[in-house]
Amino acid sequence: MPDRILLVSPASPFSPQSGAQQRTALLHAALQQLSDVDVLLLEPTAGPSRLVAPAPGVLAHGLWQQRPLGIGKFSPDMALDRALKKNGLDVRDYRVIVSRYLNPLSKLVVPKGVRTVVDLDDWGYHYSGRRLALGPRLKSRYAAWLGRRQLGRFDAFFFVSPRDQAQHPELRSAVLPNIPYTPPAEPFPQAASRTLLFVGALWYGPNRDGVDRFLQYIWPAIKAAEPEARLLLAGAAPPAARRLWEGHPDVFAPGYVDDLNAAYRDAAFTVAPIYAGGGTNIKVVESLAYGRACVTTPHCANAFAGDLIDGLDVASDDGAFARHCVRLLGDARLRQARIDRSREALAKVYSREAFMRQAAGLLETGMTS
Repeated sequence: MPDRILLVSPASPFSPQSGAQQRTALLHAALQQLSDVDVLLLEPTAGPSRLVAPAPGVLAHGLWQQRPLGIGKFSPDMALDRALKKNGLDVRDYRVIVSRYLNPLSKLVVPKGVRTVVDLDDWGYHYSGRRLALGPRLKSRYAAWLGRRQLGRFDAFFFVSPRDQAQHPELRSAVLPNIPYTPPAEPFPQAASRTLLFVGALWYGPNRDGVDRFLQYIWPAIKAAEPEARLLLAGAAPPAARRLWEGHPDVFAPGYVDDLNAAYRDAAFTVAPIYAGGGTNIKVVESLAYGRACVTTPHCANAFAGDLIDGLDVASDDGAFARHCVRLLGDARLRQARIDRSREALAKVYSREAFMRQAAGLLETGMTS
């Protein structure tokens, strides 16, 4: 029986810049604790399924043909299978195949006897009540229904939160939370700052929509109570959106920020006005790890029920969100108290050591079953 592990992912573990790449890098490191690991990148393309030249460290890089209307989205890709075998990659040579997301693994032809583990990151997407027309919403729900129908094809799963895991008690699974990739050794001390910080990919719909709502309904109330308050939106976004956001008073949207440490160090606290989306919002955990309190929504906070919830300021509506922000701006001791309450959970659940331990537990069982 072979002992090697195949990691299948659309994101490389060797250039961990985005959150998806960082989680892939962490999972790759966890797998390396157990056995030798090969990396197969699989991404969709509008053209025919084929292999392209892999980057250093990657065994093979495949493109699978994405057909209109989601036709065959989760069906094995026979052309890709032939191309991989011709290139010398046979999935029968692996004890376990671990896949980032459901779709890449679904494109492979996996024979009986090869164990499979799927990392269901961003599972259980929740929709915003303020956005998304009926047509797109129905299309997305149909895609989610199709995805759920595939779960029986595979052996075990990682979920990023107990909230997502609870949707599927019938599955063999473990919770593998998203964690900060390179947090400081110690949380930053509280700063005498009037800056609120948002960190996240601002091209992503739930983040963009949350910022729009914050600026329209919450920011004016904060500015009325705290005229010197500033808001920094740190994250890649289209130039047109950044210009629109910067039309609000004392709002700065520079796009991607090279020095995230400086952004956190110079902030009083962070905001995560997220009302839709799936998975866990790593921005919340990262904020606490950097020593910055976070004001967020019940949608975000529910993912942390049982551990970080006592360290968060959770706003049930726009008015409460503004009041939480004004209160934190005027009380550095309260901000520090939020960080102190989070320390134990960060070390126990959201550290690199905890991630490696939790991943190894499910994977070791999967390799011996």
